[in-house]
Amino acid sequence: MATSTQQFQVELYQEHLDEASFLYEQRLVYLHDPEVNWSDLGDWEERFEAHIDALVVGGELALDVCRQQAADGDAGEMHAALRVFCRQNQKDDAFAVLDALDPTDEEAVRAAAQALCCETPTSWRDDLQRAFQGDQPQLTPVMARVIGYRRLPSEELLKSKLTARPSFGSADSAWALGRVGSAESWPVLRPLLDSDDELVCEAAAIALLRLGDDQPLQRAMLAAPAHPWARRVLGIGGNSASVRMLLDVLKGQSADEAAVVALGLLGDLGAVAPLVDLLDDDDLSEPAAVALNTITGAGLYTDVFLQDEFDPDELLDEEREAYERDGTVPTRDDGQPLGDWEHRPLLEKAEWRAWLDQNKQRFSREHCWRMGTPYGPMALFECLRSETSPYSVRVATYEELVVRYGLDVPFEVELRVSQQVRFLRKIEDWVTLQSGKFTSGRRYFAGRVQG
Repeated sequence: MATSTQQFQVELYQEHLDEASFLYEQRLVYLHDPEVNWSDLGDWEERFEAHIDALVVGGELALDVCRQQAADGDAGEMHAALRVFCRQNQKDDAFAVLDALDPTDEEAVRAAAQALCCETPTSWRDDLQRAFQGDQPQLTPVMARVIGYRRLPSEELLKSKLTARPSFGSADSAWALGRVGSAESWPVLRPLLDSDDELVCEAAAIALLRLGDDQPLQRAMLAAPAHPWARRVLGIGGNSASVRMLLDVLKGQSADEAAVVALGLLGDLGAVAPLVDLLDDDDLSEPAAVALNTITGAGLYTDVFLQDEFDPDELLDEEREAYERDGTVPTRDDGQPLGDWEHRPLLEKAEWRAWLDQNKQRFSREHCWRMGTPYGPMALFECLRSETSPYSVRVATYEELVVRYGLDVPFEVELRVSQQVRFLRKIEDWVTLQSGKFTSGRRYFAGRVQG
C-alpha cells in the first residue's frame, strides 16, 4: 500500500511500465501470428501509446522509475523506458541502457533496437553513427537496425563494419546496407554468402538483390536443396528455374514452410496441384493454404474454435470434482465452452479442388499470378495491403517490389499501423506511375524481364 503521494505515483509509473511491457510483447506475438490481420495491431499500439504518454508527462519522477526498471526489469520494460528517454531527449540515459546490453541476449537487443528505430530523435544521428563505429559489440546490431530502418546515409560505415567481421550484428549490418547502400557495396556483401550463419547468408543475399546484383540467385539455386534461407531468397527474386527447384524440394525429405511459401510468392500455376496435395500434411498444411491463397486470391478461409486448455490444479474444488468425475470443464455463463475463434486458411482438399475447377478459366499458365491477378506491381501492392496477407508474405512482398521493380518508397511491415497506412498510399501512387512500364504476368529483376 502506498504510504505517500510520491509512493503512489511511483507505483503508478511502475504499473504503466509493466502494462507497456505486456503490450509490447503481445504486439510482437500478434505481428507474427498468421491468424491476426496486420491492421488489428493498431488497437494494441494505441493502448501501448497511452502508457508511454503517461510516463512522458510524469516528469522527473517517471524518469527515475524508467531508469530503475530499464536496469532491473524485463526486455519489454527496457523497451518502454528507452522510448520515454528518446521522447524526453535523455540521451545519456538511453546510452547507459545500451552500454549495459548483453549482445547474446537477443530479446533485449531486439527490444532496444525497436525502441530506437521508432523514437530516436533526429538530433542523435551523429551520436548513433559514432556508437556504431566504436568497439562495443552489443551496439552493432542495434545501431545497424536503426540505420537501416531510418534510412540514415551510412553506406561507408556499414561497409567498414562488415569488412572488420564483427562478432555480433553481421546480419543486421547486411540488412541495413541493402537499404542504404549501392552497387559499390556488392564486393563487401558477396563474401557473406559463404557464411556458416544462415541469417547472415539470407540478409546478404536479399541486400544484394535489392542493390541489383543477381549473383545470390545462382548461389541460392545451389543451396536450396538443403538450406531454407536459399528458398526464401528464390521466392523473392527467383524465376521459372527456381519454381522447378522448389517443386523438387517438395518431393524430398527436406520440404519446409520456406519452400512452400516461396512457391506461393513465385505464382506459377504448376505449383498449385502439389500445394493442394500438402493440405493434409501435419506440418505444411497451413503454409500450403497460405501459398494457394497467395497465388489464386481465392480467399478460402474458415473459422476454427480453439477450446481453452485447463490445468486441473488451477480449478476450483467444485470444478475439479466435476472434471475428475466425467471430464466436465468450466464454461461461459451461457454454457458454451471457454475458448477463442480463429480465422484460418481453409485446409479442406475437396473445397479447394472445387474452387479451382470452377475458376480455372480465369487463369492462364502463360502468366504467373498474385492473389488471382497477373503478377505485377499492382498485384504485389494489393497483396502487401491485404488484411489477410500474413507477416511472412508481406515481408517478402515488400522486398519483391524493390528487387523486381525498383520501388523507392521506404517501408517496413514492423511500422506502426498508422505509419503503414500512410506509406502504403505513397506506394500506391508509385505503382500507379509504373502503369505500362511492365508486362503483367511476367517476372522481372531490377526492372528487366527475367529469362
